[in-house]
Amino acid sequence: MKNACWLFVFALLVSCSSTSQKVEPFSSVNYASANMGALTGKSRIVQKPTLIKLGIQPLTLVEARGYMYNLFNALIPDLEKTNITYQMAGNDILLTIQSHILLDENMNIIPSIKPQLDNIIKLLAINNRNFIEIVGHTSSVGPSYDNLIKSKNMAISVAKYFMDRNIIPERIFMTGMGESHWIADNSTREGRLLNHRIEIRISPLI
Repeated sequence: MKNACWLFVFALLVSCSSTSQKVEPFSSVNYASANMGALTGKSRIVQKPTLIKLGIQPLTLVEARGYMYNLFNALIPDLEKTNITYQMAGNDILLTIQSHILLDENMNIIPSIKPQLDNIIKLLAINNRNFIEIVGHTSSVGPSYDNLIKSKNMAISVAKYFMDRNIIPERIFMTGMGESHWIADNSTREGRLLNHRIEIRISPLI
């Protein structure tokens, strides 16, 4: 009888340990070229000394406006040829790209936009006295948790593309906002396309 009880307990433990766990899609990301500091929440204040050690000098408040305005004007010729929207927001440059224009279903950069994106990256490599924040957004279609994970993977995919083209990781921050920051009506197809987007904010290193 005692042996039968032990066998029952053992079988119960085995069945509990084999319960499937939900695996988040981050496991597919190649972290070898990803900014682990950004993923773990390091702030610009923490990254600033590292950038200085790498030879990138901060801007003064007086310099920042002119530096970013000149960068914005340099970006415009390439941006005008794309479906990327762009604006100055204070001293920041804000680029917005609908995700279906930028990423395929496997979160890879779509080949047709690579030349335009590469031109932007080249300018950011030369004009490197800034931070680059990449934020993924989705529409409200589907579960909120899934949308949050998807938006993070969107941001990571774009950040990885930047890093693989020699934008140093210490300049890049990435996050996903899921469906929480909508800008258009989620009940229409057009609105959902606008909400499913990636924002790239370029801010001066001050």
